[in-house]
Amino acid sequence: MADIPNPPTPRIDGARQLAYLVIFLYPVLILLLFPADSAGLVLLSLGGFWTLWRHGKGEPASREEKLFYFAVGIFFLAALFTTLLGGIDEEGVKKLNKFLHLLLAIPAYLFLRHTGVSLRALWYGLAAGAVVAALTALYEVWGQPAGFRASGVTHPIIFGDLALAMGIMALAGIGWFSSRARWMALLPIMAAVCGLLASLLSHARGGWVAIPFLMLVFVWFARAHVNARLRWSAVLLPVALLVAAFLIPATGVKSTIERTTNNLSGYFHSDITDKVRETSVGSRFEMWLAAWQIFRENPLFGVGWGHYKEQAQLLVDAGIRNRSAADWGHPHNQFMSALANGGIVAYGALLLLFLIPAALFAGAIRRDEGADAQRLALAGLLLITAYACFGFSEAILERNRPASFFAFYLAVLFAALRLQQQRERSSPVERKQSLTAIIIAQDEADRIQPCLRSVAGWADEIIVLDSGSTDGTVEIARRYTDKVFQTDWPGYGPQKQRALEKVGCDWVLSIDADERVTPELRHDIDAALGEQPVCIAYRLPWAVVVYGKRLDFGRSARAPLRLFRREGARFSDSRVHETVLLPDGPVGRLEGRLLHESLRDFKHATDKFSNYAWLWAQQRFERGKRANLLAATLHSIWMFVTIYFFRLGMLDGQRGLLMAVLYAQYTFNKYAALWSLGRCGATQGTENGAKRDDH
Repeated sequence: MADIPNPPTPRIDGARQLAYLVIFLYPVLILLLFPADSAGLVLLSLGGFWTLWRHGKGEPASREEKLFYFAVGIFFLAALFTTLLGGIDEEGVKKLNKFLHLLLAIPAYLFLRHTGVSLRALWYGLAAGAVVAALTALYEVWGQPAGFRASGVTHPIIFGDLALAMGIMALAGIGWFSSRARWMALLPIMAAVCGLLASLLSHARGGWVAIPFLMLVFVWFARAHVNARLRWSAVLLPVALLVAAFLIPATGVKSTIERTTNNLSGYFHSDITDKVRETSVGSRFEMWLAAWQIFRENPLFGVGWGHYKEQAQLLVDAGIRNRSAADWGHPHNQFMSALANGGIVAYGALLLLFLIPAALFAGAIRRDEGADAQRLALAGLLLITAYACFGFSEAILERNRPASFFAFYLAVLFAALRLQQQRERSSPVERKQSLTAIIIAQDEADRIQPCLRSVAGWADEIIVLDSGSTDGTVEIARRYTDKVFQTDWPGYGPQKQRALEKVGCDWVLSIDADERVTPELRHDIDAALGEQPVCIAYRLPWAVVVYGKRLDFGRSARAPLRLFRREGARFSDSRVHETVLLPDGPVGRLEGRLLHESLRDFKHATDKFSNYAWLWAQQRFERGKRANLLAATLHSIWMFVTIYFFRLGMLDGQRGLLMAVLYAQYTFNKYAALWSLGRCGATQGTENGAKRDDH
């Protein structure tokens, strides 16, 4: 498969060709030409703004896209905020300009999502870039009399780090190459060797730290995708190259390692003189200690980006640190730099920049969404792992070329992955297991028809249990199934258990009348229920719809267990917030969303939450639980913080804030109701109200 385009549109043929050309040439030229450090990223970004102007925003962003935008933008916003607090100056402007590269990943992604990504350009470009880097390194080290460290047109550290990243990322595409011809598998292997060789000849020791961690990522990936012989080959190949480079004096690797070892020994095991502190290793420790001290004095917001050097100089002048601590405008460590310049705020944003995309890529690998998607996700995970490791010995995002490279490939790989996932979803799959959809309802005439329509003709059996509807719910249900039963109302758990006992299929999908199965979720369920399902149950991610807009975070980030094997399963007896009790076995999670039309209007929301709070309090009171108003207040505050900040409800805009406040109020009401029952004695409350609303 050479490309992953959207449906072809003649108007964007030129734009598509531009994207293909940029993706191929960017890695080839970035270490050879000065303008290439940002040109490729800027061109894709301009394409993104053109796309927005010509075609608008298109479909609403998915949850994964919102997370991607948040991850690449949060670090710049945190840097801007902390720098403004610390006082912006020329150095601060330079730092922010470098961080601005990260924001350009968003329009670049939008452009590539619209035009498509050429896998041919991606994999060949990475391989060619690594080979060109190795040839450049060989020429600079051995082809010139004065050559010592390979550097291309940049610093040796940057040269070595980017060459290594290109080679290792190219290796992730080995399956793509071999699918064209078996001999072509040699190309990514050669690229990996070339990237590693260029890194060794650059003497970028900090980059070498990344090698074992990158190997671990490969081993984790390979355990489910590659046989043992190839796994061991992937481990032994770089080890053999490292040993060879160490044994060949002309590479300078042995002398560099010996010098590093002596510097470390001198710093930690002898009287530390200024000479020891001013070695390349000693100066780094001095800078890191200076950065740590600056952070301790300014823990929340740091001193503002661009102020590290002046603050380190104050420590030097006070005799606390050696003069080498103030030699540079950063402490040669991205994590320490974030702590010193931006405090906990910038450090947390840096972690999110790495961890959120890493989680998105790792999730795609675990879901096994097709060979091409797996390779793209692996390349993305390797990119982030490499940069996280590079960051321990270099302020890697405070250099133009590395910041541009990181943003460029985040955009390219994430766009390619999303498009490949869409392609996989469009491929039909045949479900091998029989499936029953069970629905309990009462007075849901205004909402149950979309629910039934979403499973009609797809589920093998639909069972509806109604508990006294007077609005035509039963009549609507009978248009879609002949298995409609009318009962009393014993509570959520017992009622769903009644429905479960009527099931005649092997698997059960439990949904509520205000929920709908999306086409994507139907595809995922069909794929999961093949000949031999690997799990006994699956969680289905919610997509709560509030006042016409889908929410992706906060409580909507939950994935309730709704799909399970019938044998051995039952519902708990809880009258509210029931659970599915399962036999031992693995439980998976699908990717498609279960739409949840939760609230009709604001009055419905307050009535619904009040009813649930009272039912919850009754249940807890009967079990001997008690509460006080202080606990109610603290639980309420914690619920708001959890939903709005930790679960990123803030990314859902005004509706996200509304839901965080509603859940905080609901939490207070639960504990306040429990407190009131304790004060009034075992007073029995009623169980009427919004019985059929989802929870």
